[in-house]
Amino acid sequence: MKIEADFPDITEEAAKEPEQGLRILTELACRLYEKDIITFGQGMRMTGLDLLGFQKELCKREIPRMTLESFMLELDQKPAHAHHQ
Repeated sequence: MKIEADFPDITEEAAKEPEQGLRILTELACRLYEKDIITFGQGMRMTGLDLLGFQKELCKREIPRMTLESFMLELDQKPAHAHHQ
């Protein structure tokens, strides 16, 4: 499987910036989601973004977003105690 991602140039100085790390994690999460390697929820947790924030990042990259139906299905697959955390 081939995964392509556009990462910003990483230099020692840039790697010290938290925003640089977040951009890299966001790009990685979007590409992993695109390839069905991670779920939408995992992508949100990986990036620290909320539902709309992660959808926005997917949209920027022209990656189809999950539907409400598939989101609800993902929620239904979690253990019952996970819904209340």
